[in-house]
Amino acid sequence: MRVSLVFAVQRIFNMFGYHLSKLERGVRIDDSFEEQLRLAGDVATIFEVGSADGRDTRTYADRCTKAIVHAFEPLPENFTKLRAVAEQEPRIIPVNMAVSSKAGTASFHVAALPDASSLFSARSTGSTFDKYTTEKDVIEVSVITLDGYCERESVNNIDILKMDAQGAELEILKGAENILGSKKIKLIYSEVNFMRIYDGSCLFHEVTAHLEKLNYRLHAIYNQHHNQFGRLAWADAIYLPNID
Repeated sequence: MRVSLVFAVQRIFNMFGYHLSKLERGVRIDDSFEEQLRLAGDVATIFEVGSADGRDTRTYADRCTKAIVHAFEPLPENFTKLRAVAEQEPRIIPVNMAVSSKAGTASFHVAALPDASSLFSARSTGSTFDKYTTEKDVIEVSVITLDGYCERESVNNIDILKMDAQGAELEILKGAENILGSKKIKLIYSEVNFMRIYDGSCLFHEVTAHLEKLNYRLHAIYNQHHNQFGRLAWADAIYLPNID
């Protein structure tokens, strides 16, 4: 009786272009945060590149109660808020730097919406969200690579690498090839762009191809955002190392 009911429900969903399938216990295709925690297992070290005001930083620290969270944020007004969060939680290490493929200094383009600020200047896309990415100021910020930071701080493994860097994700990965090449990053959770919102920024397929060369694979895509014309603009993705 139960099998017949399942087939009947499946036929109804097929009429509307949907297909039902059973997931393994605990798998979440609707909640990227819970899926990160399931896949990462015991979490001791988290790197969050683009921590903004620390809201997600605090969530990681609260849920991963033994983890040290290294939180990178170059924008001064955001970093002030991030530092205040870190003062309440000693396992959060705030780092007032941008992350890219080369260490040094760089121009940082401050957007009308602070969280949309980037190492790249914004482009006009004809989308309503252009008003948030519009450049308000340009400042100089310090830049470090993940490989350089790990060497400096004696970090040997990263359980979760989260990136929300407004198109700089590929440059960040290029600066982490030592730790990526040795598969010492257990899980990567990254914003990925399907529209080139910033000049010189990377797209989803470029990030995915780069990680495939380093023997990491796409696990799933979450939180899709479209512009007013229905075009997919950005989303979040989880990548995992291939198991040899």
